[in-house]
Amino acid sequence: MLEIPVLVSIQSIAHRDEEADEPVTLITSGLLSLEQDDKAIIRYDESLDEALPPQHVTITIESETVAMNRDGDYISQLVFRKGQRYEGQYATPFGEMALAIFCTRLRYQLDENGGEIQLSYQMDLNGQFAAMQEMEIRLMRQNG
Repeated sequence: MLEIPVLVSIQSIAHRDEEADEPVTLITSGLLSLEQDDKAIIRYDESLDEALPPQHVTITIESETVAMNRDGDYISQLVFRKGQRYEGQYATPFGEMALAIFCTRLRYQLDENGGEIQLSYQMDLNGQFAAMQEMEIRLMRQNG
């Protein structure tokens, strides 16, 4: 297994009706683990709310599937596989919501220099359409 320190840049934009929200961008440090049989794991911390401790995020890429697990005060597990629907729960300090995603685009390219993941998906919360989401995760190898 090869572990590489990376700079993680995530840009996400939600499309509701005819309007698109402002893009949300997060830049943080992380770790990219490249394992045998084309499996990759990305780990990083993100802050959704400055009043709360950072959320630990783990992204596992394997067999045309991207799984994103977040722990802390906002717990979720998302599984992206093009053309498939995933249903789960989104736990917040204010309660739980049913969460469903349908992945319409999944592309990734990762190597020892970093790489990128591109996702497009429909998100439903509590059975209601929430938004079409686009997410791009870029990883850049850090020296060190």
